Amino acid sequence: EPFSENPTIGPSLETLTILGAKNTDLVVNGGEYWRLFTSNFLHAGLIHFFLNMTSLWFVGRAVERYHGTLAALLIFCVSSVGGTILSALFLPKYISIGASGGIFGLMGSCLSDILQNRQLLFTEKINGAHRRDHKNMMLWLTGDVFTQCFIGFLPLVDNFTRKLPTDRLSVDDHSLFPLL
Repeated sequence: EPFSENPTIGPSLETLTILGAKNTDLVVNGGEYWRLFTSNFLHAGLIHFFLNMTSLWFVGRAVERYHGTLAALLIFCVSSVGGTILSALFLPKYISIGASGGIFGLMGSCLSDILQNRQLLFTEKINGAHRRDHKNMMLWLTGDVFTQCFIGFLPLVDNFTRKLPTDRLSVDDHSLFPLL
């Protein structure tokens, strides 16, 4: 899509829907339950994708190193699908995409670990030779939470998962800025 229609440099609403974006009507009335899972792996564009991958690289890697790949994957998937279900319940007229539910789940897991045992994520086992002090890690996590919440205010994006309104679309209206 042109930058004027999608400033995150990404595909159109129609393309996202075809690829598996969460559309509550299709999930509930069409029986397309697979959308509760696939929508978590779609992104509004390159900027959205880059920001999410950066978060996953740092937070996901820390959770995976301590808890293991299977546990990190389970936390991500359960949180992602949970975010999509919340999006379907609270924003039924919006098409949702993105991994924010999973990212917030991993952040919650990471912050929970820190609260339960402040030394947990700062051991040699977790950080290897690149050990950082508590203040830097907490500042980074706090900044990441704010960044992820900020992304939710961009066009095409919400903080339940990611959204695009469907009630304003028609064959003639392909605008990706329906809220503006």
